[in-house]
Amino acid sequence: MTESPFQKWVNLSYLALSALLAFIVFSVAMKLVGVYDLETRVKSAEWIARGAALGLGLVLFLGLWLSAKSNQFMNEVIMELSRVTWPGQKETTGATIMVIIMVLISGMVLGFFDYLWTVLLKWIL
Repeated sequence: MTESPFQKWVNLSYLALSALLAFIVFSVAMKLVGVYDLETRVKSAEWIARGAALGLGLVLFLGLWLSAKSNQFMNEVIMELSRVTWPGQKETTGATIMVIIMVLISGMVLGFFDYLWTVLLKWIL
């Protein structure tokens, strides 16, 4: 595994992805435990679900961390993201205000057409 200046961010992204997988697996496993009432049959069903989720998360993390291809790809992604020119506060505020104004205008236009359609249907029926 080659060390790059972005490797800590790559490892952090692997850790976040692994934690997300572990959370999803644990949530699904606990839902299945509840649906099939496995708590009464298996005393440590929750601990088994936790262990399986943590195990799968660890396997994913180690698989990504040891893979040269995934490390190279993620280092390139982070290098490209470091070159991005992010908007400042002024541009972000202006764009947010414009989006809010456009949503309000669109809502009023759709509300007008909904009202018109309701009046037309009441008149016909």
